[in-house]
Amino acid sequence: MDDSPRLLVWNYTLEEKAALDDFLRQIEAPPAVSIPADRGHLPLKDILHTDGTSAEHFHSDEKVLLFYNIPQKGVYFLIQAFKNANLPRPIYAVVTEHSIHWPFSELVEHLVEERNAVEAARRAAAAERSGA
Repeated sequence: MDDSPRLLVWNYTLEEKAALDDFLRQIEAPPAVSIPADRGHLPLKDILHTDGTSAEHFHSDEKVLLFYNIPQKGVYFLIQAFKNANLPRPIYAVVTEHSIHWPFSELVEHLVEERNAVEAARRAAAAERSGA
């Protein structure tokens, strides 16, 4: 089983992936691996450790970047570095002991729900502060 640190990306165009790869080389970070649509319904552990595919393709317009086996300090460094670079703004997530067993498609749905809830709470708090 390959437990080497990796970045997994979803829904990056060829140009975006090339820019990300170039940036990662410059900062000597682990390479990024794209998750193909025919693997999108597999559990993360299968995406990371097998060559399996699923019969049904996964579709989502969200950009996702997952950190696998990257120390917390490295995750913080990379997120800050990405913010300072001209790269897409994905949903970031760390692969955990729990999430590694989730199908990627379900994880994306969960991450989108979380992001939307945070954004709604932010908007509500801003409206409350402005007296609206």
